[in-house]
Amino acid sequence: MVKDLVPRIHFYDQDFVDMYDRTWVWLDEIWHQGEKDGTFPEGYFTHGDTGRISLFDACLSSLFLVYSNQIYSPYSMIDFFYSMQGEDGQIAEYYDIETKAPVFTDDNPLGVSIPLLSYVEFAFFHKIGNKKRLKDIVPMLEKYFQWIQANFMKPNGLYSVPYSATHMGNLPREGAEYTVDYNSAVAVFALYMSYIGDILNDKELSFRYKRIYFSVKTRINGMMWDSEDRFYYDLDKDGNRIRNKHIGCYWTLLAEIPNSEYAAYLIDQLRDEGEFGTENPFPSVPVSSKYFSAEGNGCCGGVTSFFIYMVVKGLMKYG
Repeated sequence: MVKDLVPRIHFYDQDFVDMYDRTWVWLDEIWHQGEKDGTFPEGYFTHGDTGRISLFDACLSSLFLVYSNQIYSPYSMIDFFYSMQGEDGQIAEYYDIETKAPVFTDDNPLGVSIPLLSYVEFAFFHKIGNKKRLKDIVPMLEKYFQWIQANFMKPNGLYSVPYSATHMGNLPREGAEYTVDYNSAVAVFALYMSYIGDILNDKELSFRYKRIYFSVKTRINGMMWDSEDRFYYDLDKDGNRIRNKHIGCYWTLLAEIPNSEYAAYLIDQLRDEGEFGTENPFPSVPVSSKYFSAEGNGCCGGVTSFFIYMVVKGLMKYG
């Protein structure tokens, strides 16, 4: 049995243990075995039968696959995307598994994704302690970020990307030009690049990305924080805050953007039953939102595992 090979958990609630065990069984049913000389020598995982592989899904799945005792290795999946990197640094969101060609969509013509790779590589290092891997991939991470800057950074220092790049599904963004979730994810990328610089004892790398990080952080705090609602909001093309609350605001916690006072306000709203403190926490939009549906309705009230992970990891940053 698969569950006998992966780490066991011991918890007083057997339903949670059964759910954990069942997750590995489901994964085994959709895991594609690789070939030693093939594109994915350690195998790969895709969500759905689309014939393509997603950078976003690969990054997310790697965060739990690292705990599989190498039964399901995430490394060749992530390395595949590095191998597809273009001369300009581009790594697309989707690639066709058979042809290896990038797959672009009308709603995301350049194939930009949430920049999670530095966060993922930091997690890899703390699992396997491979400094050489970090040193080898830093140039690729730098080229990737330079591509994002060249194509999506605007004169005000914030980033503007297609809505689909935020993976907030069917949530109306009400003309948002600068989304708080994507800009906070850029801050996460820069923050973890600086951490990687520290690990490699590369002071220049660490300083350069700390400077980028503080630049984005300052702009998010100065432009997106609303002192009346005590919340971070998306901005329209003129830089006006759009009072449309959603879970994407909580990327700011993972990026360590709020000070302790701001963080306390955000955390209070996670506890508030009239906001994000629902019985099954945390919904994609708060109960107070005009888009909230008690039936779920995707990102208009539904609970998404990745956003929960992001919120929990952000809460851990603030103790």
